[in-house]
Amino acid sequence: MSRAALSVRGLRAGYGRRQVLHDVNLDVQAGEVLALLGRNGAGKSTTLLSIAGFIPDATGTILLHGKPLRGTPHQRARAGTGLVIKGRSLFASLTVAENMTLAGLKPEALLEIFPELQRRLSVKAGQLSGGEQQMVAVARALIRRPRIVLLDELTFGLSPAMSRRVVDAVTTQAKADGIAVLAVEQHIHIAERIATHAAIIGEGTVRLHLRRDEMLKRSDEIEAIYLGRPVDV
Repeated sequence: MSRAALSVRGLRAGYGRRQVLHDVNLDVQAGEVLALLGRNGAGKSTTLLSIAGFIPDATGTILLHGKPLRGTPHQRARAGTGLVIKGRSLFASLTVAENMTLAGLKPEALLEIFPELQRRLSVKAGQLSGGEQQMVAVARALIRRPRIVLLDELTFGLSPAMSRRVVDAVTTQAKADGIAVLAVEQHIHIAERIATHAAIIGEGTVRLHLRRDEMLKRSDEIEAIYLGRPVDV
């Protein structure tokens, strides 16, 4: 197998005295989507924030195309990371076009991924539906063609139709541009649709790695990890 676009080894992180991640190891290949599954509080978002540089006390090795990924979130973004947090972090009082311009992007580039937003460019982001806001946030990350995109609960709060639209855009763009994607999910049926592989995290470490075709077949093991039960892997 070729060298992973993103390789994480021995990642440890927490908040103050509360240790959340104890030994996280994972790899994501260019053009592929790895779904990070686990119950609430398992450490999924902490993993993304640690990779993106928002938890400065995190320890371990993070390599982006073989080179150490270090520094502030801004420095890591310049090195090729993109992050979409839950909540989308758009400026609600600015229009869609202004949000794109503020990010240093041409508003029209958004339409290459989501052409249906043509009539929404002059609308304030706070007046968009949740699905439209997610489209803008996701496109803003993908347009830069980063080496890795970190997505925190991509389909949270979206309708089934909107979820399919956003998921299809991510998978299409990742494959076309060779972008590696690490996507936090809670629901196995969504992960099975978006991901080429899955990593299931429990008690601060990745306890199971699966290919897409194994996810539903081994749902009992995934459920056991969610519930904190021992699993023979």
